[in-house]
Amino acid sequence: MNPLLNEALAAGRGILARRDHPELAGPIDAARRRGQLKSVLTGVYAQTDTAARLDIRCRAVAVADPDAVVAGSAAALLHGWDEVDEPLVICAASNSLRDRIGFEFERRTIPARLVRRLPGVRITSRALTAVDLVPQLGSAIIDQALRRKVPLDELHQALALTPNRPGNRLRREVLADSRDRPWSPAERASHRALRGHGVRGWVANYAVISAAAAPVTAYCDIAFPRLKLAIEIDGDAHHASKAANRRDRLRDQELARLGWQVVRVSAHCVMADPDDFVALVRDLVRVRARQLGVPVE
Repeated sequence: MNPLLNEALAAGRGILARRDHPELAGPIDAARRRGQLKSVLTGVYAQTDTAARLDIRCRAVAVADPDAVVAGSAAALLHGWDEVDEPLVICAASNSLRDRIGFEFERRTIPARLVRRLPGVRITSRALTAVDLVPQLGSAIIDQALRRKVPLDELHQALALTPNRPGNRLRREVLADSRDRPWSPAERASHRALRGHGVRGWVANYAVISAAAAPVTAYCDIAFPRLKLAIEIDGDAHHASKAANRRDRLRDQELARLGWQVVRVSAHCVMADPDDFVALVRDLVRVRARQLGVPVE
């Protein structure tokens, strides 16, 4: 390819806008005819072998409209949330941009406090990204956000700052159901079951610390701190491998050194029979309280 085009692409982090390089109009057209350059958006080009990449498409949006904000699954992937599928690039943008293959442009105003800047692109904050995706992905995207330490208060704030949108009723319901900060669908089901049966004294994702100013030894899925009883909800995806089993054993040993009893329950059991899960927890609490000589709440 023409060396001048290579220089312009390198300066633009893989993107070349015709309007910024009028002197390269001829070489741009020649490179397109040879299949070396591809139009990503009108007047915005990338090398053909990189044009479909998510980061290139998002930077193309920023070049075409500097005020555009990448949202939805594209924003989630840029935040490093690899559980979502690679999507269309959905953007809040001006009327100057039109939908085309790989892109969808919404006419939407996003409050400045809910916008984050990455190199070469503006995207929705982690909180707004998760809240936006609830109608498509349900409560699982909120679980992922909470697991990545996005504060629940920020999720509520993102919803409050983006009122009168389709899907907000569902978003409110999911956030209300997330008040105990579940990190997975099975944890969410366990919290709902414990609340529904009036079980008290437990804390979700409880941080156990061995000493003041020490790092967190472990986060317990469900903890009864007064009893030093931890209930771990084990899903196949995160606990089936040998490496995961080894980590779980070492973690349980560290908790045992601190006086904790750890009981592991499969996610399948929680999801399949929440009532039986609650009965098990009540039995564990009763036995543990008797061992410690303390009353059951």
